Amino acid sequence: MSKRALLIILIVGIISCSKHSPCDDLVGGVYQFPELPENHGMSHDEIYQFWDLPADIGECISTEGLIETCLNYPELRLIMAGSNPQSGYDKLVKARFRGIRELETRPDRGTRLLKRYLTIDPLGYNPNWELVDIGHYLFSIYNLEIIFSQQANLEPLTNHEIIKLLETAISIYEKKKSDLNHGLFGLECTTTLLGRLMLQKEYEPFINAYEENYWVRELIKYYGPTSLEITELVVTFSENFLNQLKNY
Repeated sequence: MSKRALLIILIVGIISCSKHSPCDDLVGGVYQFPELPENHGMSHDEIYQFWDLPADIGECISTEGLIETCLNYPELRLIMAGSNPQSGYDKLVKARFRGIRELETRPDRGTRLLKRYLTIDPLGYNPNWELVDIGHYLFSIYNLEIIFSQQANLEPLTNHEIIKLLETAISIYEKKKSDLNHGLFGLECTTTLLGRLMLQKEYEPFINAYEENYWVRELIKYYGPTSLEITELVVTFSENFLNQLKNY
């Protein structure tokens, strides 16, 4: 091989190694959404495109970073703008945001979502905060539960992870119930997560209740509206399912 050919190979190698990766711009592994310019004049569709996750970021970001990116998505609030949270998730968020769609394809999504869920504290806000800040804190929990409760994200969980999720969600439910700021909707988000998990893992006693009780179906499909009696019923089934798994 000539010296000239060797030099060309060396130069190409150096350029390849020094090529800038889009994920070099992540902060702590998380995508930073650009700020919307003042007086931007963009249409709603253009704003959605402006805040969509770039395809090249989706190809290199870790699943943990992707989860945080999804939770930081500026239009995640649109989950609550649909006819129900499931409709908002499907039609107003997932349909417009590549990050949510990418998350549902990751093989380790269940494990990473569970790891993130273990970090939340329903009572971790300061009661002296402004109401808007308390609301933001509470809805950050609900949004995580809504994302986690999608059947695609529950599907890959192992038996050990299922047990851990049941234990954690039941504990979170009880903490929420002790704090009036969460209200019934906060309880509905946790019990929908529990109910969908039981359906996913084919827990027969709950499947029967789901098929026979209209309000249980409404809760699990749409996050309510329901009553405390129904959320308590779902938690009772969850406790029984947990005991069955532990004794198996």
